[in-house]
Amino acid sequence: MSDQPATPAPLSAVERESVYRRNFVLFLADFVLFSIGFNLIGPTTVIPDFVRQLTDSEILIALSSQMFEVGWLLPQLLIARSLVRVHNKKWWFVGPNIPVRTFMLIFGGIVFALGADHPALLLGLFMLFYGLAALGDGVVGVPWLDLAASSLDNRRRARMFGYGNALVGVAILGLTPVIRHILGDNGPAFPNNYGLLFVLAGLLFLVTVPLVIFIRELPGGKVQETAPPLREYLPDLGRVLRYDRPFRAMITARVLATLFTLAGPFYIGLGTERLGMESDVAVSHLLLMQTIGTVGGALGFSWWGDRRPLRFIRLVLLAGVTQPALALLAVAVGPAPLYVAFLVAGVLTATLGFSFINWVLIYATPELRPVYSGLFNSVSAVGLLSAPLLGGLIVETLDYEAVFIAALAMMLGALAVSLRFIDHPAAAAAEAAHGGDD
Repeated sequence: MSDQPATPAPLSAVERESVYRRNFVLFLADFVLFSIGFNLIGPTTVIPDFVRQLTDSEILIALSSQMFEVGWLLPQLLIARSLVRVHNKKWWFVGPNIPVRTFMLIFGGIVFALGADHPALLLGLFMLFYGLAALGDGVVGVPWLDLAASSLDNRRRARMFGYGNALVGVAILGLTPVIRHILGDNGPAFPNNYGLLFVLAGLLFLVTVPLVIFIRELPGGKVQETAPPLREYLPDLGRVLRYDRPFRAMITARVLATLFTLAGPFYIGLGTERLGMESDVAVSHLLLMQTIGTVGGALGFSWWGDRRPLRFIRLVLLAGVTQPALALLAVAVGPAPLYVAFLVAGVLTATLGFSFINWVLIYATPELRPVYSGLFNSVSAVGLLSAPLLGGLIVETLDYEAVFIAALAMMLGALAVSLRFIDHPAAAAAEAAHGGDD
């Protein structure tokens, strides 16, 4: 049945401003604590390095680096279908979030219990619990985005993403020596060293659960009486992609940018396998460079992300072109360019995904926002699901250079689409309202 409470009295401008300020603090605290935990088990550093010590399959190593984001994106389209009939979306986030944010803490305990004698079982359980955490975060992802869109204004939402990533970056800068010690010769033996990181991350995830209960949800778009049946819902999504030209172009750019991640897990592999860097040094030092890039990119997004969303996307895509180019240079001259490549990776981590989704949240009407954000993220999952398989196959059949060349081609394609076919979200919305392709 539809969630249709009585319509509350509209808030005054002063009251709305007060709600925005309160919500900003709660959203920011949730974002920062979760992201610090997520970065402790970084998907392009710690996770592939952990999996590499359990298997020599490049495909599984590549899959591990993209697994969380793929799992986060995949369920969002079906969740969006259900949310069109829900007025209060906050509890769709809060309720499922309680079990979801315990999975990595549980896995950390399993690592200590199993030890190093069962690598195949440990790998299988890692894939299971990491996958469950990712899918669960996907279930709560659409209501979280809709809540952030309706209960924060555009300026505060951009600053929440930007300041949040900057604070996370500063925190990770402080934690990098701790990570290096844990993974180094003086830290716990494998796999307890990684198990400790999983436990610390899991505790931070758990701490965020009570924070979001206090967010005050503001009214969003008009809800539907019933969720559309799948036989109507899926064709309607196809019509959106067919006739909404600005949105289709943005999805194309996002898919190309996600295919760019096919090289993601191999930057750290290039350092340890080809350039002779020690694992603890590579992970800690390259993570440090990535974190510096994250701070810089996040501050840039907080200043310009809401005012010049399209120009910011184009600049970030241009920066992304340099990352695989620097890796190719490192093959020829040594590790130095790889440090800069991880600096660029930090900028991309802090800005690219948030820039894309911020464009969509500004572009879509409140009524269509859950569907548009769910469709945008779920279609993007196709690229992320394909990327690790393609990247692993390229490395296994060719070499590191080939996978970096492929990544370079993908990012150049995304940049070309953004320059030729995408407009500022307000102008794009006006175009779509007047007929799109017609």
